[in-house]
Amino acid sequence: MHIFRGFNLRRVFFALMYLQRRPPWDTGISPPELMAHIAVHPAGRALDLGCGTGTNAITLARHGWQVTGVDFVGSAIREAKRKARDAGAAVDFRVGDVTRLDDIRGPFDLALDIGCFHSLSANGREAYLHNLERLLAPGGVFLLYTFVQAGDAPGDAGLTEAEIAAIGERFEPVERIDSTERGIRPSAWISWRKK
Repeated sequence: MHIFRGFNLRRVFFALMYLQRRPPWDTGISPPELMAHIAVHPAGRALDLGCGTGTNAITLARHGWQVTGVDFVGSAIREAKRKARDAGAAVDFRVGDVTRLDDIRGPFDLALDIGCFHSLSANGREAYLHNLERLLAPGGVFLLYTFVQAGDAPGDAGLTEAEIAAIGERFEPVERIDSTERGIRPSAWISWRKK
């Protein structure tokens, strides 16, 4: 799928989607699952992976969290910085690849991912999880929203049950809430804790 110099079709797709007024996943509203996490966990350091235009990173910052947001789409990060400035929220937004986080230092108490991990290749997912193992504090939470495939054949429609179980071999499973994305596609909110 590589086009040139590390760019691939998925990257081009996401970059083009941000040229629209607002991509369909950018609701501008933090989900209740994140708000529930904020309500029962003391503020700490948070890493928002695939942060887009920063809605959730800004929400965390408004609740006292020290937040770093990473996304590879430069226009999304520019919009995130503008939104944070307008909201008076201090967030460290960075253009970067979630599979290559060498310039980011932990530990983080929360790693948030709303729809990024499931769009990565198998190699990208492995690099991402390796980064999480390095960056999460002991007891830190990985809070993931993902599409879930009906079968166990890997593909683009989300994670298989086997792939979800494999994450549970590296991190301690905490909670899973199954749902559907817009009433159509199976999805889940899953949280794990660093062992």
